[in-house]
Amino acid sequence: MCTSGINSLSAVAVLTMAFLAPGSGQQQAPPTPPAEMAQIAYFEGTWTCSGKMMESPMGPAATTTTNVEIRKDLNGHFQTGVIKGSAPNLPPFEGRYQATYDAGMKQFVMMWADNMGGWSQISSPGWSGDTITYAGESHMAGQTMKTREVFTKSGAGSMKHLSEGEMNGKWMTLGEETCTKK
Repeated sequence: MCTSGINSLSAVAVLTMAFLAPGSGQQQAPPTPPAEMAQIAYFEGTWTCSGKMMESPMGPAATTTTNVEIRKDLNGHFQTGVIKGSAPNLPPFEGRYQATYDAGMKQFVMMWADNMGGWSQISSPGWSGDTITYAGESHMAGQTMKTREVFTKSGAGSMKHLSEGEMNGKWMTLGEETCTKK
């Protein structure tokens, strides 16, 4: 590891210890997760999804099946999801995300990475009725694209997911699926 990498890790460790160092010699209680995290608890659990990817510059049209495992993580400060999917004539798909609430931004933030080398950071102000929309930028194969992920509750254990991207100045549907909680 290079010296700047070691210095960066040292700085993170010092900052972490500064937050944890008690002023009076007593052990400080860990910070509690933001209350807003309860708003996305709906997603926690095991989901099965079926849907379709639309033909786009990113690939051919295909029917999809997806299994999703979502849980609270890191003392409830984050929500972690593992998504595994398949489509005929395409390689298996796997992605992971972490979501949290950033009190400074007053936004939910989601970070994504997948087995195709794609990654994104998107955010949402929260639910509007039964819909929560995350928007931001996604990156894959040297390309950057504005994206939206729209989740709509359709019952206690059912939701619809719509994935959209902006290509050549126009928004298009990249995929849609219906998910059921097991």
